Amino acid sequence: MASQSKTGSVYDFTVKDARGNDVDLSSYKGKVLLIVNVASQCGLTNSNYTELNQLYEKYKSQGLEIL
Repeated sequence: MASQSKTGSVYDFTVKDARGNDVDLSSYKGKVLLIVNVASQCGLTNSNYTELNQLYEKYKSQGLEIL
């Protein structure tokens, strides 16, 4: 028999940003979130950030936040 676990929301989490600072995801309630785990030390980071920024610029007026 499977045990029951408490399910919550993404807004219940606190995560670290790229600079190591805590970010409470509840501050993003009401936004469309794209949560990305980037390998900041790999050679593709700059192109990934460029593409993510383009996506953000296109959809930020519609509530997109990229974390």
